[in-house]
Amino acid sequence: MLSIDGLAATFLDDPTLEVPALQSLVARGARARRLVPIFPSVTWPCHASIVTGVAPARHGVLGNMVFDRTAGAPVEHFGDRTEVPIAVDTLWDRLHARGERTAGVCWPKTRGVTAVADNIPEFYDQELFERHASRPLWSELADRGLPIARYGPWSAEHALGPMQDWLTLESARHILRVRPPRLLLLHFLTLDSFQHDYGTTSPEARWALTEMDRLVGRLLETLEALGRAESTTLLVFGDHGFVDVHRIYHLNQILCEERLVEVDAGGTVTRRLAWATGNGGAAHVYVLDGAPRTTRERLSERLSALSGVEVFGPERFPDLGLPAPGPGSTQGDLMLAAAADVYFTGHATAAAVARAPAYRAAHGHLPGIERMAAGLVMAGPGVAGGVKLETASMLSLAPTAARLLRVELPAAEAPPLLEALDERLHHG
Repeated sequence: MLSIDGLAATFLDDPTLEVPALQSLVARGARARRLVPIFPSVTWPCHASIVTGVAPARHGVLGNMVFDRTAGAPVEHFGDRTEVPIAVDTLWDRLHARGERTAGVCWPKTRGVTAVADNIPEFYDQELFERHASRPLWSELADRGLPIARYGPWSAEHALGPMQDWLTLESARHILRVRPPRLLLLHFLTLDSFQHDYGTTSPEARWALTEMDRLVGRLLETLEALGRAESTTLLVFGDHGFVDVHRIYHLNQILCEERLVEVDAGGTVTRRLAWATGNGGAAHVYVLDGAPRTTRERLSERLSALSGVEVFGPERFPDLGLPAPGPGSTQGDLMLAAAADVYFTGHATAAAVARAPAYRAAHGHLPGIERMAAGLVMAGPGVAGGVKLETASMLSLAPTAARLLRVELPAAEAPPLLEALDERLHHG
């Protein structure tokens, strides 16, 4: 399973892009024109849904950034800076229970997961790589002369993303040579980074896609050289699409204006009666202990008045695949959804805004926005050739992979993509 972060559905339909490796998979396999993500359509919740087949309400990863009411502090799933695990069974859990191996390179939410035998989680801090990457894999890569001491720096800087993705691929190629797993999870990030920084149709984004295709081609060549090309099934997909953005709301600055957040002269938050965590085109808004009783209603009215912002209360959360807020939950009391040209941050001060990158494109928006759809291509044993699906749910990826792996994933909330599978698997 290869996730090309930000692989929008539109890329696979653009005849001006040269992506021979991806097109070779399309030619011999199946594809969905639109892979519909979950909400919020950001990387960490999406990848948790990809390996579980359930919405955030059940797997518990509710955003790249959320807030822990009990600790009174933000929680960063982004960069796997928290040890909070996925709350339900994953594909790797089911394989591990059967004594089969999973390997993962740069896959979100795998920190501390022993069921992923060869595991380099997605981090942005070198210290976390050194502490959590599995042995003997990490030592083997060093012995091969791969620059693993640069994994953190290359991951943290968008401009260095192509080197990070190269290192991810080289790590995967090593795993395939020495300990080929039953399931290999890979995640490339440059396409996402370059769309954020330069826009969805920029020359930089188009180059990034061709570079991702080159890495896919290198992976296919490796499988061929190892004699595994005919026995390996590939699922290649994006975790979300992208939209170009022109407006931004710094939500905690608004909460400062409402006197619900206080910040000292040095920029340190000294008091929170409410807090917001921006997730691109989505945001959680939390009403915290000590806030006036009418705060939720007051904020709903205040934020609904912003142009291009839709506010959802808890009564709508089940429709969005989100849980109820509560003392032990990182779910906000309100959920914000942005129009296609708007995104949110959680910056509380002008200094924080000045330090932060200003994105030209974003995601996280409601999945009903056309350009939030991702691409999906499948090819290899068990996949029916020549199949073109109009739409597929992201929640169908895990049960489809489970069917191909011949494991059960009973908690999945969507069926496998049977139309894209060889008929012999339909009742397997």
